[in-house]
Amino acid sequence: MALNLADHVRMHVILVPFPAQGHFAAFLSLAARLHSALPSAAITLVSTPRNVVALRASSSSSSAAAVEAPFLRFHALPFVPEEHGLPAGAESADAVHVRHFLELFQSTESPSLQAAFDAFLADVCADDAAADEEEGAPVVVVVVADPFQAWTTAAARRRGAGHAFFDSCGAFGSMVYHSLWNHLPHRRAPGGEQPAEAFCLLDHPEVTVHRSQLPAHLLLADGTDPWSAFHRRQIALGYDTDAVLINTVEELEPAGLRMLRRTLGVPVLPIGPLIRLPTQHTSHRDGDSDSIMRWLDAREKLKLSVLYISFGSQNSLRPEQMMELAAALELTGRPFVWAIRPPVGFGDDNDTGTFAFGSDKWLPEGFEERVRANGTGLLVRGWAPQLSILAHASTGAFLSHCGWNSVLESVAHGVPIIGWPLQGDQFFNCEMLEREWGACVEVARGNAEGSPAVERARLAEVLETVMGDTAKGAEMRRRVKEIRELIGSSTRKNGGASSAEALKKLFTSMLHGTDAAPAFEC
Repeated sequence: MALNLADHVRMHVILVPFPAQGHFAAFLSLAARLHSALPSAAITLVSTPRNVVALRASSSSSSAAAVEAPFLRFHALPFVPEEHGLPAGAESADAVHVRHFLELFQSTESPSLQAAFDAFLADVCADDAAADEEEGAPVVVVVVADPFQAWTTAAARRRGAGHAFFDSCGAFGSMVYHSLWNHLPHRRAPGGEQPAEAFCLLDHPEVTVHRSQLPAHLLLADGTDPWSAFHRRQIALGYDTDAVLINTVEELEPAGLRMLRRTLGVPVLPIGPLIRLPTQHTSHRDGDSDSIMRWLDAREKLKLSVLYISFGSQNSLRPEQMMELAAALELTGRPFVWAIRPPVGFGDDNDTGTFAFGSDKWLPEGFEERVRANGTGLLVRGWAPQLSILAHASTGAFLSHCGWNSVLESVAHGVPIIGWPLQGDQFFNCEMLEREWGACVEVARGNAEGSPAVERARLAEVLETVMGDTAKGAEMRRRVKEIRELIGSSTRKNGGASSAEALKKLFTSMLHGTDAAPAFEC
């Protein structure tokens, strides 16, 4: 849907994602959405050398996992991982072990990286200014950055460019994250008592958070530790942006958006959902994807409902949790596709975060052989074609970590979610979807040493409730279909859909400068 804006004005959008697979995928989808809305705009994605090589290949690839973006330009900023305490070649979160995450986060705001970006932005603004004089067509330069790259606000201000954040998470989860790091409410207790297991957010007392929903580094944070320092720097710098774009839909998260707007005090524009269409899942299958689709086709012919299991590209369970999940799957006998990764703690001597498969220490003895022989289970090692699986008619539920991309992909395909959140905003995505929509059931929580215990009987009970012929399961399927219809309406080309309206406000404001800021709704 191309927006009807002034033909004599040109725009150059510079995208600055955080180096992690989910963030890259969201920014590639954002680039496609921006190009569709304003085909005349130049769009450049900035990252480090290895990431640029991978992203350039992905944007021009015909694979099912790629987001095709031949219009997209790239610029690589100089970056030497070893100078920041990272292993050689480690330039993204999926390329390092979790023990190096703090160094990775800190490296993305290093003075050398900021200086290189500032020089690049200065050149872009100078080149565009020269083109303005030569062609008589004003060029508006806008930096759209990840909230973890909040230092870009200062660079944009120095060079006279516009600035917006793109938050690839949901509104409710983003609001809770902001409040937790800004105020550390879990450390407060009346009268010197021990901190409570549950507490309210200081700026949103209607929201209750449980300590079991907090990662270890947040539980240990005291405001002076390195993680607190990093997050609080991003929060403080973030208030200087012009707007926040967020990958959600107004009708999906009205309460979360209302709270986030009150928290940030800047325009918050829902431009989601940034996901591919269900009809795209059948093209460009590779060999592994094709075998998975044939397996699902066979279950569809038998009218069997399949459970899809995935905890994301960077998450896994503890060995004992995987044992209980596998046992629960055998108890139910329901067919499943499990995108499996080695458990937490295996391969800890590997700095790159890559692991060797083949160990049966974290699955019941003979488990894989039994489910393969009786046709009830398929274990997929490494990447799985998630969109294809969720779009398949036989898929009846998704056991998920509730990462926001996975949440949107599941509900957009009308698949109910069984939530097992593990970290970050995942706990609050799960909570929102269960409390406000009834399209999710939380079955377990966390994968740390102190996480609540999970038993196979509880897992099997929830699987049967959601996937079986129960009133609860029927209601969840009805509610998730409502969300699918809602998401579909938000992306229609006509009819004043909320996502299209948000993009129109964004471009109108940027093309007219700060004088158009009141066009945003806070």
